[in-house]
Amino acid sequence: MLQLLLTDSVLGIILAMITSLLWNIAPIIQKEALSEMDEIDAKNPMKHTRALFSKPRWVFGFLMALVGGLTYLFATQLAGIVVIQPLMNIGLIALVYLSSKRLDERVDLPAMLGIFLLIFTPVFIALGGVTEPVMFADYTGILLYSAVMVIGIGTLAGGTRRIAILWAPITAFVQALAAQFTQWFTLALFGEIDILQGFINALLPLILMVVFTAIAAVYTVSIGLQRNPASRFNAITGTISMFAVILGGIIIFGQVISEILFYGVGLTFGLIGVLLLSKYQD
Repeated sequence: MLQLLLTDSVLGIILAMITSLLWNIAPIIQKEALSEMDEIDAKNPMKHTRALFSKPRWVFGFLMALVGGLTYLFATQLAGIVVIQPLMNIGLIALVYLSSKRLDERVDLPAMLGIFLLIFTPVFIALGGVTEPVMFADYTGILLYSAVMVIGIGTLAGGTRRIAILWAPITAFVQALAAQFTQWFTLALFGEIDILQGFINALLPLILMVVFTAIAAVYTVSIGLQRNPASRFNAITGTISMFAVILGGIIIFGQVISEILFYGVGLTFGLIGVLLLSKYQD
């Protein structure tokens, strides 16, 4: 009976929920350390990297995020990226609770409504009946997607000094790229009977996955958390990342949405939630 229940999809969903908890608790721990530091920017990365890794609480949060990265990797292989990514907002419940208790961040009524909508967004997205990913035959899709994400990051970066919350979509786009490279890595690695050939095929996406994961985990997340309330920053980042990742799954890995109505409701909930959280940021 237990073997019937623990199918690949169920195990993937369980690992995704563990990932979500780790990725939403880690920012609370990291922000406690970031609040004691000078303002971080991207102009002197080595200096700020040393400063970050000198803070034990930030390092502990970073290690939690790395463990979450491993569970995310296995979850993606078991259930597929478009099934897994919508579940990343479940950990917002823990994040909101801890941010109000440990950081004394005030969660007002509009923010609560936004978080409520974001928590239910994954339910409707999951009911959208998205098909499993398939390895792409050529590089057109992933090159186009990556170009759009990089252009988006560059465009938004110019306004971060005036609008601090722009670090949330920047982080989301970086995370979305890392997620696509993670999916590419797992499909390439396990798509061959010969594991050595699979590793050779997966070497490029592995390098890209590590680079973009590091950019998000060390820099954009830290800068965004230092300049914004943790509950709102993570909520907006997670939701934008979710939609960007799903879009990539459709464009790059040929996934299809079979239940448009449910998916549309989830999309609407997510957009309204992001609007509420960004409009009423402290």
